[in-house]
Amino acid sequence: MSSSGSISDTGPGRGGHRARVARVAQLALLALLLILTVARAQGDVVIHVILSEADGAYREAADALRAALGPRAVLNVAALAELPPERLRELSRGTELLVPVGLRAVRALAAQHQGRAPVLMLMVPRASAERVSWPPALARGKVAAVYIDQPPARSLALAQRLLPGARRIGVVVSADHLDGVAALRQEAARRRLELQVETIAAAGDLSRALRRVLSESDVLVLLPDALVVNAENVRNVLLTTYRYRIPVIGFSEGLARAGAVASVYSSPAQIGRQGALLIRAWAAGRGELPDSTHADTFSLAFNPHVARSLGVALADPATLRQELGAAHE
Repeated sequence: MSSSGSISDTGPGRGGHRARVARVAQLALLALLLILTVARAQGDVVIHVILSEADGAYREAADALRAALGPRAVLNVAALAELPPERLRELSRGTELLVPVGLRAVRALAAQHQGRAPVLMLMVPRASAERVSWPPALARGKVAAVYIDQPPARSLALAQRLLPGARRIGVVVSADHLDGVAALRQEAARRRLELQVETIAAAGDLSRALRRVLSESDVLVLLPDALVVNAENVRNVLLTTYRYRIPVIGFSEGLARAGAVASVYSSPAQIGRQGALLIRAWAAGRGELPDSTHADTFSLAFNPHVARSLGVALADPATLRQELGAAHE
């Protein structure tokens, strides 16, 4: 057989083989790049966090949110004072999630929102969150909240556990928060408790309303209503309840230190971690946020001195948290 019938190392057969190998390698590289691109699109979530104030509780919530979401979430955190209205309008025209923390940030964003970007509110009272006016284009699934207040069942369960003989629950609210009392009234009825409600329209109405409700109550439950409880009047509110010998269930650690017998509250960090759960569900789903909610986790704070003076027996905090249905952190 002549040499012309042999396959040489440089002939067209070897060249075709090399071309096929190169083509396969090119396709494999393109496939890898596509996989990486899709993974990044699915995994890296960009979130704009807008703080009512730069530091304090709002920053604590943002830090907890960042830690809970992990490195694949890109958080751009800024204080409201750093964001002019035109920047809020620009952000709300996009599709990236906006997370206002605190009522001031929520109201500022709502005033500028252009109706596209989804919004997750953190650290806002339920009654206030439900009264915020968002553009009609933000349909169901585009706005949600993690409330700063506690579900009615949790607050009333604490009152019943510490004061088993209490039957009349006093509440003072402003007119803006009156809608939120409906759920509290429903839960009180379920527990066979009587809810005594006084409504105020201005700060000057508080003293009279407080005296009226205390004269008809066994325990006062304070709600996160800025007209009723704020830095300027909290001392007078708690001194008045102490003079009437009426125990107070508060909504923050500071209220327990100031004179409430006990407080049940979700810390900024707990609210931030709850927000991360909603964001994960949003990122993994069809672009819809889960329903608004209270934080699953909560803390308890007591004032032993006030409790002793009012004859209230305090329970072990860890045991009481379990009894109230605390979620594992």
